[in-house]
Amino acid sequence: MAGEGVGCESGMSAEWAEVELVFLDASGLRGAARAAYLDCACAGRAELRAEVESLLAADEQRGHFLEAPPSSLAADLLERQPAVLAAGERVGAYVVRSLVSRGGMGEVYLAEDVLKGERVALKLLRRHMTADAHAAERFEREARAAGTLWHENIVRAIEFGQAEAGLFLAMEWVDGETWRVRMRGEVSPGEALDWSQQAARGFAAAHEAGILHRDIKPENLMLNLEGAVKILDFGLARLGGELVVEMDGAGSSGTISGTLSGTLPYMSPELLRGETATKASDVFSFGSVVYELFTGRHPFAGATPLDVFEAIECRTPVAPSQLRTEITRKLDGLLLSMLDREPEARPAMTDVAERLASIRGV
Repeated sequence: MAGEGVGCESGMSAEWAEVELVFLDASGLRGAARAAYLDCACAGRAELRAEVESLLAADEQRGHFLEAPPSSLAADLLERQPAVLAAGERVGAYVVRSLVSRGGMGEVYLAEDVLKGERVALKLLRRHMTADAHAAERFEREARAAGTLWHENIVRAIEFGQAEAGLFLAMEWVDGETWRVRMRGEVSPGEALDWSQQAARGFAAAHEAGILHRDIKPENLMLNLEGAVKILDFGLARLGGELVVEMDGAGSSGTISGTLSGTLPYMSPELLRGETATKASDVFSFGSVVYELFTGRHPFAGATPLDVFEAIECRTPVAPSQLRTEITRKLDGLLLSMLDREPEARPAMTDVAERLASIRGV
């Protein structure tokens, strides 16, 4: 995760673009319609929703608000929130070196283990957020999930604890870039196959341990300097058994509003319908990421979050080979099966890893 060091900073423009997109759509709605839209577009992401709602509140207070780009205003709002920790401060056995990134719930720091002399990624839940039972439970869930996993393609959790500054999670520091950053340039089919197979092995190991990720996206996949894939952020993970999506109920319009888990463009149709997440949901999300990695195009691209929602629910993606001639029919079949709207028709993650290996010829 520390590649979040490079990855998160480099990916900030993409994050602000998403903030801007959701803000612009939400600003045209009022009351219950706005709330229902935010439930869907933010999909259980407290940081995104907090940033958008801050912009909406400021918009209502200042008539000239829209004269400035929403992405810049969102950045300004966070810049006014000083980092909790300064360089040199201690959190348990770790000394903070620098701020890597921050969001509505907390920060990620580059820190050093003073006993071992090793760099770590230190995720800190802001002190005021620890009073939020949902935020604290999600943070602890990430720590417990990461702590049970030990795989070369999954970022290693080192320690979970509580300090004066708040709850913290120390994790392996990864020098590298996120897939989102790498996808801004050209990725060869060979590279895409290698990275996808590595990631599939990591997700398969998590599934075998009874853990779902539930927020698979390019920002949560890193490539280190040696070319190894590292899976980040099990913050939406659940341990063992089937998952229950908590819903608030249905309004008179028949629209269900509630807490969905994941990131909208990479969510499976069943999660968008409010159904229980399963391993097949992770396969769908991973299929969307891999499709994008190979083709440079998201399988369910849309101008607005509502367009994306409709595309995931109703549209069959174009065969990847129609977008990139180097893609084989075998890879076409695998990716389209991963993106099948019916969960039972998707392959298991172990099968995905094996089929990718077969396509690579290794």
